Amino acid sequence: MKSLTEQIASLSLIIVLSFLFTHSALAEKATDIYKWVDKDGRVHYAARPGDNTAKKLHLGSNIFHDQEKQKQITGARKQEEERAKLCKDSKETLEKYKKAPFLYRYDEETKQKVRLNEEEGKETFLQAEKDISYWCNPPKSEK
Repeated sequence: MKSLTEQIASLSLIIVLSFLFTHSALAEKATDIYKWVDKDGRVHYAARPGDNTAKKLHLGSNIFHDQEKQKQITGARKQEEERAKLCKDSKETLEKYKKAPFLYRYDEETKQKVRLNEEEGKETFLQAEKDISYWCNPPKSEK
């Protein structure tokens, strides 16, 4: 039979090993993260899967890279939307210029509208067309 000291040491070792095993099992469970994309295209991360498309990730996986990639995609989408709005606005402005009998500018000194001369009118139309070209036809590097 083992001495009391040996029994205490064995029991202590069993307790420590049990604690370490339980702690590592819980820690492993806690690192499980699920990722899925909902029907609206939003990315979700949670401790439990949100639907049947959820993928199980682990801490240290690409989760942080995935979040950064999602931010880049969202930023690019916002830029596209802004460019489309500015394209539309530029086209509407040109149409207003075409329909107007005269074009005016605001004179800061006199605080009044001043009718544009022929040369200024041509320059204004040219600038409106440049705006349309710029906003409606993004450079290849932006696509």
